[in-house]
Amino acid sequence: MDLDVSVYGILLLVENPAFGREAPYNIRLAGKPMRNWTLLALNDASHTELVYNGEDVAAFVRPYARESDYTAVLYSDTPLFQRKTLLEILKFVRDNKLNVCRLTRGWVFRTSFLRDSDGVVAGKTYYFDEEDFLTVSDFGQAALIGDVLRQRILQFHMRNGVQITDTGGAFIDGDVKIGKNVTIQAGNILSGRTVIGDGAVLKPYNVIDDSVIGEGAEISASHLCSCAVGKNTRVGPNAYIRPQSVIGDDCRIGDFVEVKNARIGNGTKAAHLSYIGDADVGERCNIGCGTVFVNYDGKNKRRSTVGSGVFIGSNANLVAPVRLEDGSFIAAGSTVTGDVPAGALAIARARQVNKTDWKKPT
Repeated sequence: MDLDVSVYGILLLVENPAFGREAPYNIRLAGKPMRNWTLLALNDASHTELVYNGEDVAAFVRPYARESDYTAVLYSDTPLFQRKTLLEILKFVRDNKLNVCRLTRGWVFRTSFLRDSDGVVAGKTYYFDEEDFLTVSDFGQAALIGDVLRQRILQFHMRNGVQITDTGGAFIDGDVKIGKNVTIQAGNILSGRTVIGDGAVLKPYNVIDDSVIGEGAEISASHLCSCAVGKNTRVGPNAYIRPQSVIGDDCRIGDFVEVKNARIGNGTKAAHLSYIGDADVGERCNIGCGTVFVNYDGKNKRRSTVGSGVFIGSNANLVAPVRLEDGSFIAAGSTVTGDVPAGALAIARARQVNKTDWKKPT
């Protein structure tokens, strides 16, 4: 604790007909269940969670009191309650030798008094930062409180060296970690346990969930989910990086490129209009426009391997499982169904035939 006192927390889980019986658990704000935000005020202090039935609070919580200087009783529907407010309250209670401190929404008891007294009367409510006690009573109030919480998160990151150009259009969950000198432009949604490395630039309209973005990377108008992007790599616009994908350093994943369950080595470029699925791709490769890693045979998903320094021409199809060795070259328009040796040129397309006597059907 930040003060020289011990605190035991009791969180009253409030059931609300507007949300249903599971409201204390399933209403989420900024990526966390509502009650988890309230619990952050307790830090790592031990606590008990009780479904509150509307009884006299002191009588209701007395059997659950534990050895501590104070017992803090908080409510699951006040997600804006902050640790700094709890510390302010504890200092006030200690300095004024109070046995009971009734809050706008919550209580702090001297634990020895709570356990030994049959009745607890608190005729006065003490007021602190009243924004902390705003209550989620319906979905409209949840939206308003969620916006306050969102602005608190944005302010936290801006104080720590993140440039957010449009605070009205950025949505960042509470578990997202962002490095120094990061620029976040309008319309970005960062969720889950996403990590953004130092110096990264998030151009407008990205959705990034549970992903790691490397230092100096640039992401534009793309959707990334449960993936990793290396240092100084550029993604987008309109790319889709799906789960279990790992993109190396200094790569280029361009517009309308989809990557699924693939590992792509440093310096490899897929500039546009390609699908890279279930593949291991080496370093410094070129993946031409319209290339498709054909990973599904109608029954099973299969994996392909591409070595380093491989050139894949435009509109190529790689029918898994195939292996392209280092330095191989795939001619544009080829449908490759077998392995290609190192340094070899693979041409897998029919010879062009021009029929001069052909007539258009009528």
